[in-house]
Amino acid sequence: MTVYVIDDFEYFKECSRNARLKMWQRVMTADGVELRMRAGSVGFKKVFKDSDDPELKRIMDFIEIEGFVKIVESVKDDSFFE
Repeated sequence: MTVYVIDDFEYFKECSRNARLKMWQRVMTADGVELRMRAGSVGFKKVFKDSDDPELKRIMDFIEIEGFVKIVESVKDDSFFE
C-alpha cells in the first residue's frame, strides 16, 4: 500500500476526519523529534528541533482528540509470527 505524504497539516486534518485508520509515531532523530501520522492513505511527517515546540504540542492535542493510535513498532508481514 502506498502512503501519500503531505506537508500541509491543515489539509491532513481534513483528510483524517473521515479516515477509519488513524495512526501516529514519534521518532527521536539526530535532528530532533520526528512526528509521523497516517490517516488512511495520507501521511504527514515533520521534524521538530525542540520537544517543547508549541506546534508539536498543538498536533499532539489533535492526535489525542481525534483518537489516533500510537505505533510502537512496525514489522514486515512475513516476519511477524517468527
